[in-house]
Amino acid sequence: MADREQIIEALKQVMYPGFDRDIITLGAVDDIRTGPDSITITLKKISADEATVAGLSEEILLHVGKVAADRKVNVVHGDGKGGHDHGNGGDNNNSKTPFQRKTLPGVKHIVPVTSGKGGVGKSTVAVNLAHTVSELGSKVGILDLDIFGPSVHKMLGTNERLAVVDDMILPVEKYGLKLISIGMAVDDAEAMILRGPMVMKVIDQLINQVNWGELDYLFVDLPPGTGDVPLSLTQQLAIDGAVVVTTPQDVALIDVRRSVSMYKQTQTRILGIVENMSYYVCGKCGEIAHLFGEGGGAAEAESLGVPLLGSIPLVKSICTGADNGSPVFNRETNPELAKVFESLAERVKEEVAKVPAPLTG
Repeated sequence: MADREQIIEALKQVMYPGFDRDIITLGAVDDIRTGPDSITITLKKISADEATVAGLSEEILLHVGKVAADRKVNVVHGDGKGGHDHGNGGDNNNSKTPFQRKTLPGVKHIVPVTSGKGGVGKSTVAVNLAHTVSELGSKVGILDLDIFGPSVHKMLGTNERLAVVDDMILPVEKYGLKLISIGMAVDDAEAMILRGPMVMKVIDQLINQVNWGELDYLFVDLPPGTGDVPLSLTQQLAIDGAVVVTTPQDVALIDVRRSVSMYKQTQTRILGIVENMSYYVCGKCGEIAHLFGEGGGAAEAESLGVPLLGSIPLVKSICTGADNGSPVFNRETNPELAKVFESLAERVKEEVAKVPAPLTG
């Protein structure tokens, strides 16, 4: 008898219509049920014509049938309400979007900050971008989804623990920002030892069980790469678009392309690229040095057909502020840096304003 792992491996051979990734990786499978006489695969609602949906069902029947022994394989489309059994020759139930994404109550815009590679200053950019947008008059929250390396709470200098009221997690407020981080639920030296199912449970709670109140913008600090966390976020939530952080050198830009490719495959808009550590200004002579190369972010943005939202210099005060738990946007103590982040914040807001209202389910 086929076990669940065998069925999942079989489903990994089935490509999602119009994508070069399988239906398991893209989260299109809603449920797998096995019994003594049958196996039922329930898919999330997808956008496709009847012929494409029928072809997808046939692919599933073919591959799962190889491990099903004598059991019947059924494919159900939709959310289980009005879905149809293709194993019995029924029709299908389509929707208007590949993934039925949802909005968060009270949150107008959701903007993940991501990177293809670690060590490019993504979290630092996310914190200072969120704080700057808040300083410019918007209601802003920041969600730290970097489960194995949470740092946003440290950068904002809070030691408060997460509180739960009526089964909903309440954000902590600091510097005018509402903040949620898994780092506020564990000690700083405590290792986050979690495997796949537990990681996804934590992610689901942080996405769906937080009472944000009223927000104009929710910035989400994602872990680097193209793993389960960014995939889950883009599949579950109607986000406005991602801000991609890189440094100028080629080794970072290679991973940017992979990250952008993942977002394109999940039909997620890229708002633009931020080039961090673009240059260093000598504090004594004022000479500019391009320590990690020059113009890489601009060239990559042009190649990908997205805007270069901003270039952030390598400045000691950014690192000091992150370690001390204080954002760098301060017109009095850091006037030049404040201008850089203010310009970045305005560009992000402009790009978000261009995004059509999302279709949600």
